[in-house]
Amino acid sequence: MNVDFIIVGQGLAGSALAMALIERDASVIVIDSEDENSASRVAAGLVTTVAGKGMNLSWRQAEYLPEALSYYKKLEEISGKKLFHPLETLRLFDGDKQSAKFHNKREQLAGWVRDAEIADLEKWNAAHGGFIMKNGGWLDSKTYLQVVRKLLAGRYRVDAFSEKDLVYIEGGVSWKEITAKRVILCQGARAFTEKGLFSSLNHRSAKGEILTVKIPKADQGKIINRNGWLIPIGNERWRVGANYEWEDMDGKITQAGRDEIERKLRNLTDKSFEVIEHCAGVRPIMRKSQPYVGHHPHHPEVSFFNGLGSKGVTTAPSVARHFADHLVTGSQIDVDLSL
Repeated sequence: MNVDFIIVGQGLAGSALAMALIERDASVIVIDSEDENSASRVAAGLVTTVAGKGMNLSWRQAEYLPEALSYYKKLEEISGKKLFHPLETLRLFDGDKQSAKFHNKREQLAGWVRDAEIADLEKWNAAHGGFIMKNGGWLDSKTYLQVVRKLLAGRYRVDAFSEKDLVYIEGGVSWKEITAKRVILCQGARAFTEKGLFSSLNHRSAKGEILTVKIPKADQGKIINRNGWLIPIGNERWRVGANYEWEDMDGKITQAGRDEIERKLRNLTDKSFEVIEHCAGVRPIMRKSQPYVGHHPHHPEVSFFNGLGSKGVTTAPSVARHFADHLVTGSQIDVDLSL
């Protein structure tokens, strides 16, 4: 079998890149192990437009978010499946100091935020007030990956990929019975937790655990955020998360992780809840959740697209489009994205 590109990993990065390359008439095959603990499969798919304790706008948000929303909308029209759920976020302050910081930065955030209504604040434990983040929401990551997999049709293969099986040949690479001009590794945290061509790159990958809970009679009109988040997914169900574990990278759930997330939830609401599901995944974090693309210095036929971190829903479509242009036409890689 001969193709232009082998893509390893069908997470947020690999899926968007495969779609971008096919759109440019390149032939691809996507290899995926279908690991249920991969970050993309368990991710909440959250899009928050004001990020972190510093309450800063996400990197390149004004450029990347509209393109991402257009990309998911197009796939919704093709598939008939609902993928992205636009929803405002009620961001609650954790103290007066954070409230003061927000008001000092309010001008910088113009267009992305608005004042919270008292009726919204009264529904949650909001002693210090809060504000509304506009233009956010959440991506149904599992359904998105299923939609892309179906669109790939004969260009998708379930298999365990090992770099040891790569053979470097004139004009490209071969892997098992497949020959290609290039192989592109989109393996998420596995690129760092397993010894390989790119495992020496600096990263801050972290395991995160997430609960799905049922909270009877809680208003599901907004995402709730304070030192964690609460995403309404319908039928009184919510996804709650997440924690950051920097040492344990096995992708398994833990009682300590569950306890931490339940504490976050109890900090947000006094309502009773029932835990329905508990899952975990390892986020591939490089720099400040800014992705890398590029080629291996000693094996230029091996490329890399990784490091989406917690902002992959927003950044993956734009970065994939940019990298696909480079792969097909030889255009220069953006210096801020380059390895």
